[in-house]
Amino acid sequence: MRMLGLLATVLAALLTLTACGSGGGDNDDETTPTASPTSEETQGEVSISDLAQSVVQIQALSGDDAVWWGSGTIVSADGLILTNAHVIDNRYGEYDTLAVGITRETDEAPEAEFIAEVVAVDFALDLALVQITERTDGGSAPRDFPFVRVGDSGALEIGDAVRILGYPGIGGETITFTDGSVSGFTAERSVGNRAWIKTDATIAGGNSGGLAVNDDGELIGVPTVVGSGAGSETGYVDCRVLEDTNNDGALDDDDTCVTVGGFINGLRPVGLASDMIAAAEAGEAYVSPYHEANLADVPVDIDASEISLSNLLFSTGVTSDDEPTEVLALFPSNAERVCGFWDFEGMQDGMTWDALWYVDGELNEGGSIIADTWVGGEDGNWWVCILDEESGLPDGLYELVLQIEGSPTGSDAVYVGDDRQLVEFDIVNESSVEICGVWASPADAQNWGFEDLGPTVIVPPGDFWPLFIASGTYDLLMYDCSGVTLLEEYGIDILTDSTYTVTDASFQ
Repeated sequence: MRMLGLLATVLAALLTLTACGSGGGDNDDETTPTASPTSEETQGEVSISDLAQSVVQIQALSGDDAVWWGSGTIVSADGLILTNAHVIDNRYGEYDTLAVGITRETDEAPEAEFIAEVVAVDFALDLALVQITERTDGGSAPRDFPFVRVGDSGALEIGDAVRILGYPGIGGETITFTDGSVSGFTAERSVGNRAWIKTDATIAGGNSGGLAVNDDGELIGVPTVVGSGAGSETGYVDCRVLEDTNNDGALDDDDTCVTVGGFINGLRPVGLASDMIAAAEAGEAYVSPYHEANLADVPVDIDASEISLSNLLFSTGVTSDDEPTEVLALFPSNAERVCGFWDFEGMQDGMTWDALWYVDGELNEGGSIIADTWVGGEDGNWWVCILDEESGLPDGLYELVLQIEGSPTGSDAVYVGDDRQLVEFDIVNESSVEICGVWASPADAQNWGFEDLGPTVIVPPGDFWPLFIASGTYDLLMYDCSGVTLLEEYGIDILTDSTYTVTDASFQ
């Protein structure tokens, strides 16, 4: 029997790279690290050791204990740090203090030396700014930190080099360097075509909020990826204990943690943080242009039981007013994008949601959105796209699974490929009962998908209803108008225009 949705295991990670600028002022007590690049470390215009000095480790402390940790990048000499919103998210009241460890030597683990405060946050983008305010011993903080130069993420192209630095864990682990290239971009409603930068660079677990730079050592993105498994076992920052999963009355390492973040090997373009940085530097309050609600006030208890998703369809693209450009039941080979559109009711801003793209049964990590923050309001319509505008999407079965608060809520699938044709599949009712529900689902899909007749169509005895689908092998499910299963049949080859006749004998 098919399950409605699959739980995606997300190995995650994120982190951090930082190009150094040089702040003014004296540093007689050597609070701020100094650069010591070697010829082996130098790549492009800025050395790896210089970049590392702008990378910090952020610890969320409850008393003296670290609840979780992440990374950040210093973007100004006075200690302004860009990170992920979920690294500093305290809407559940889980920590008391944000402590910051500075990279002094690349072969030494950082120590928490400073205290920081949140100055701006955008949960819709999963980006935040924190400001170093004082030393952990109560002394004043310096104002000459090494900092990264902010680059132009809008100028990136596929194939451009990306360098990433960050802290994979806590307790003796040193900063880690990886590199790769830009492998594509992902669109997101309300944000635009470059909502995410996809990269083939390996990003180690536990590095959320870090930094990615170009060859010139300029900040171009913030790695925003989740971990999986229990935090106590994996050390991932992006897996938090939020529920008493073993019902022992305590939130501790014996409970299963909940992953949070974006999607695997995804970078939030730094251009999306430009307004936030400008507001902080001007001493002004930041207001997100991507949502109206104050997501900092979202209640802990969110009811997802009344949510309804419907009318999922697939299109070649999105118009300027968020409508589908051309709805298709079969996409040609080398299609540049497949966009899923759906209607929704009962949503609440601040909810966690996933849009998981599976291609021939395998999770497409670069195209999926995982544990994102909902900002679309209570009802309306929404869309997500999987795309490859460089070489076109490969042929295969594309299945979109939607999850709300971790629960599968809707799915559907569509084929891409010139080896198939659009055919008419007629459901002919020669039985004595009305047919109110029909699911014709590709045999290789993991879920039944949405019902194909729609909410108002009834096929009475003696009538028929045409379905237009891609040629292939399908599984068939039918209900009567009381929700009782009439038949369930698997492995039906539908290769040309054909008819499926339902009789009373079909139900036995």
